Amino acid sequence: MKSLRIVGHLVRGVCYGGGSIPGHPAQLTTIPPERVGLQGEYDHDGLAKRIQAEFKDRLGRIDAAKVSIKQRGGVIILSGQVDGHDVLDDLIAIALRSEGTTHVEVCDMVISALTTGLQVA
Repeated sequence: MKSLRIVGHLVRGVCYGGGSIPGHPAQLTTIPPERVGLQGEYDHDGLAKRIQAEFKDRLGRIDAAKVSIKQRGGVIILSGQVDGHDVLDDLIAIALRSEGTTHVEVCDMVISALTTGLQVA
């Protein structure tokens, strides 16, 4: 999967699908996967927090702080700044692999460097 190839521009309103939603029957004693926190507890923003922790492992604390992660149910919304398209592609892949993610939206993401792909004239 490759993200958009735009340099020095704002990316707004891109949505990446992660496949079908798991069809597990809902039970009152089961925490929905998008609500599971870092320690397995119920957390309304658990999915976003788990993804943020993975981003910190991948990027380091300082660069991960440049990316905002919000959650709307199973939808993850990424915004902020990344150093290149390859980084954005990796972050989208990490978010899509996380249990509970149904879609990833990229909104107001600044890509600061061209790594590969098309150049904007």
